[in-house]
Amino acid sequence: MSIAEGAARVEKAEELGEGVRAALRDLILTLADCKRVLGLRYSDKMLGAPTLEAGIAASSMAQDEWGHGRLTYALLSEFGDDPKGELEHGRAAAEYRSMGPLDRGFGSWSETVAAGLLLDTALTVQYGALLDSRYVPVHNRVQKLLDEERFHFQYSAGWARRIAGVSVVRGEFAAALAGYLPEALRWLGRDDAESNQLLLSDGIVSQGPSALRARFLRRVGPVLAEAGLAESLGIAQVDGGEWRCDATLHWDGWNDATRRASGVLDEETAARARGDKNRAMLLD
Repeated sequence: MSIAEGAARVEKAEELGEGVRAALRDLILTLADCKRVLGLRYSDKMLGAPTLEAGIAASSMAQDEWGHGRLTYALLSEFGDDPKGELEHGRAAAEYRSMGPLDRGFGSWSETVAAGLLLDTALTVQYGALLDSRYVPVHNRVQKLLDEERFHFQYSAGWARRIAGVSVVRGEFAAALAGYLPEALRWLGRDDAESNQLLLSDGIVSQGPSALRARFLRRVGPVLAEAGLAESLGIAQVDGGEWRCDATLHWDGWNDATRRASGVLDEETAARARGDKNRAMLLD
């Protein structure tokens, strides 16, 4: 039985309990910030991709992520925020909740593909847990986003197989994957965090962090195995069933609301995320 079938639907954020409302607001803002900054990182590769076609694809994915960010920010108007004001255009870099690995840009095409495969998929898996949410506004907006993300995943998976077969860049790609994998797994959160438990028990999300990690590994595991890189990353399929990863996740300093342990986005990227120059030139 789906969440929507098993629990009363909620149309307004004010109908949610205070703790659930706060936890959902944190999740939505974190997702929106991740999408916005990921879009910027993809956009940086429009001119740095290995082929013209790859640059065009990077541009398309940047536009998608930017749109997903705006779509997600808009949900916060129900929570007392002003998405088109302070939230999108007024925050300092330290207030952004984007994934820690996105604090810096992608140094190579290998890093871009690794981030697309792992970081973007972690976001997609988390959005997927909202697809059947009993909170109707988020339920209504997720499907189109997931449809577009299907292309991102296929694109990243195709490049992963290609890069892994090229000896001069295979090591670079493997290193990028090894750097991003524990970050992607950790970003999905802690099972014992009160906020995650509230969202799950109240029917806002369909799965908790560990279940989402399993879902994430079911998606990326086969791709990495086909590329011959799963074993080196500690990923394996157990008896033809579930995919497991033996990576150790470290939670020192972890903030369950922001899904970060340390570091901040740089001010230059924050200025781009806010659209400072666009608004100065009356473009937005």
